[in-house]
Amino acid sequence: MGQTIDSVSHMLAYSGDLRRVARLAETPELAQKLQQSANHLEKAALAKAGIDNPRIGKLLDMIV
Repeated sequence: MGQTIDSVSHMLAYSGDLRRVARLAETPELAQKLQQSANHLEKAALAKAGIDNPRIGKLLDMIV
C-alpha cells in the first residue's frame, strides 16, 4: 500500500507533484481528479499548519 504523509512540508510538496502530473495526464478526467486531490491535500496541509497550531504561536512570539 501507500504511506501516510504527516508533515506539512511533505503534504505541500506532494500536492505540487500531483499538479505537475495533472498537467501531463493523458485524459481530462484524470487531470481533474489529480488536481482535486492536490487541492484537498494542500487545504489539509494549510489547516494543519493553521494559526490555531501552538507551534505557529510560539514562532510568532519569538519573532516579535
